[in-house]
Amino acid sequence: FDDIVGQRVLVQSLKNALKMNMIANAYIFNGPKGSGKRTLADIFARAINCRGSGQKPCNLCLSCKKSMAGVNPDIIHIGPSGNSIKIEQIRKLISDIAVKPFENTYRVVIVNNADTMTIESQDAFLKTLEEPEGNNIFLLLTENYNTLHSTIVSRCQVYNMAAVSRDDMIEYFKKHGFKLSEELELAIDNSSGIIGRALEILKDENFKQRQKEYESILNKILAGNRVEVFLLSDKLLNNKEEGASLLNFLLSFFRDILILKDLK
Repeated sequence: FDDIVGQRVLVQSLKNALKMNMIANAYIFNGPKGSGKRTLADIFARAINCRGSGQKPCNLCLSCKKSMAGVNPDIIHIGPSGNSIKIEQIRKLISDIAVKPFENTYRVVIVNNADTMTIESQDAFLKTLEEPEGNNIFLLLTENYNTLHSTIVSRCQVYNMAAVSRDDMIEYFKKHGFKLSEELELAIDNSSGIIGRALEILKDENFKQRQKEYESILNKILAGNRVEVFLLSDKLLNNKEEGASLLNFLLSFFRDILILKDLK
């Protein structure tokens, strides 16, 4: 759990559940792409069946070693087939978990991008949650859990991934061998507190150039240029990744303006 940065309250809650042996039947880890949901789920899944006597996961017992190698038969991953998780996938999952775990006390099912389940998939999955088997634990990873049936959400413990502070991000990158530089500071400042996003920015050779383009667009919009407003709308509607990048820039810009205003 020491690898999870900036989620102290969340991590402590999961540690307490492990220590007191009060693990829920289902959890939702909610947050934007790159916020660490998958890492958290992998560690928690490993800890649930850890056979060590001290801190969990111990990373030394047979179950932990198999989990780290990706060969633990009692940890199942499912995710979207194409753009969504189909009803056929949920039916297969229900069939697979009908038997007892192979080697461990619990079977842990990690549902990646759970908020892409179709309506039919959610209906089928809900039946599994309504009549849970005591040896199955579900970890649902979402970017927007509000797209799930409210009845599914009500049967899960929901944890939102918090934005990581600037200081914690700097500490994380230093720990992983990065030197504090202009590029690293730029990546952190434009990451919205999401480590995965900061890493993507560091790898993106065209990031600085796009920032200049966004600044130019913003200046024209603020000057009342209607053509740029239509171009902006087109960019947001037709290119999801580009639109998200532009929106992050605009949000960061206006957030900084508000902060400067408050400081005066």
